Amino acid sequence: MAGLKILSCKMGKHEWKNVTASDSPYELWECVNCKAKKYNMGASGSPGAEAPAPGQPATTAAPAAPAAPPAPAAETDELTGLMNKGGALEAIKTFLKKNKNANYTICMCDIDGFKKINEVYETKCGDIVLREVAQILSNEISGMGTPYRWGGDEFLLLFPSKNGDEVYNKLFTVREKIKTRVIFYDGDGVSVTMTFGLTEYDFSGNIDGFVAEAEEKLNLGKQMGGDQVIF
Repeated sequence: MAGLKILSCKMGKHEWKNVTASDSPYELWECVNCKAKKYNMGASGSPGAEAPAPGQPATTAAPAAPAAPPAPAAETDELTGLMNKGGALEAIKTFLKKNKNANYTICMCDIDGFKKINEVYETKCGDIVLREVAQILSNEISGMGTPYRWGGDEFLLLFPSKNGDEVYNKLFTVREKIKTRVIFYDGDGVSVTMTFGLTEYDFSGNIDGFVAEAEEKLNLGKQMGGDQVIF
């Protein structure tokens, strides 16, 4: 009886008897004690469903849990030229798989008040700011780490084989470079600051938790007014 589950019977224990009709593609089994029924498609089919015994209400199977959204594909972001979120996740997984005992530090960062830039000027100005910030990040951490565009005005910085203290000191330089850069747009000089949330890998194997901790530290820095490096 492939796919059948033996459940308790109101008479003590089910005693199944095959009562399949000759023209049916399904196997039908009936308990000789309580008359509960099981439909089964045999060894090649899916598990059968239990039919209610006479006088008992029918039950429906619980809905299947929704499938998790697929991870984004690793692609180059057209605006900044950086790899996207999918590329960042792939880089983390690949490094940790090959270097299980190596240090690994990541930083989640974003531009303070970026929404206001788009409101006061326009999205074209915002795009210029994103490109400038991406270029500064690339230049300043070159040879030490790699920046990725996580989404919107948020970036993820990966520092394989680096501990948090090394990266923490470096990020103060990056932060100063960004806040002193003036971008001219439509006759106005626009400057921005960034907030950084930094965390070290704890060798747990939980990459989602690793990234989430960096996000939490970024959010803490934003709550403290921005223009912060939180470790």
